Amino acid sequence: MQERDADRKGRLADAAIDVLGNDGVRALTHRAVDARAGLPQGTCSYHFPTRNALLTAALERIAELDLAESEGHDLAAVLERWAGSPRARARFMLMLDPQARRELGEAAARLADGFVERAERLTGSRARGRFMIGLIDGLLLDELIRGTVTAEERRERLAAIGRIVATGE
Repeated sequence: MQERDADRKGRLADAAIDVLGNDGVRALTHRAVDARAGLPQGTCSYHFPTRNALLTAALERIAELDLAESEGHDLAAVLERWAGSPRARARFMLMLDPQARRELGEAAARLADGFVERAERLTGSRARGRFMIGLIDGLLLDELIRGTVTAEERRERLAAIGRIVATGE
């Protein structure tokens, strides 16, 4: 039975995330994604003919997985899964690499806004929602750079973020 195109595209996007998260933006090639996905050479370029299409697919898949994981779960548990994961590293690499950011442009802005909108619903304010996302991104970036923290330290950090966002101070 042949793998459906949608399933194959998801598999390729997951492989692209793995390449990005483990090897970096410059390692992301159609050939590397084919190899990581265990698919014949040319499969990735058939489904995602340009680098922009591949970067966009990876970022959209990251957002899809992150949003699904965060729905109805304890924020500390979600951050525990994200911290240090190849997916978190891939997201930061895509958002911080100037060339990738230029190539992603509107897609990156649209997906980032989705997270801000979700935070806005939680906090009741767009400004506070954006501030909360910035603080959480900072926490994740700190863990990616400096290493993991204990579950208790993460809970304390999240509680502090909650207090800061709630008071606006």
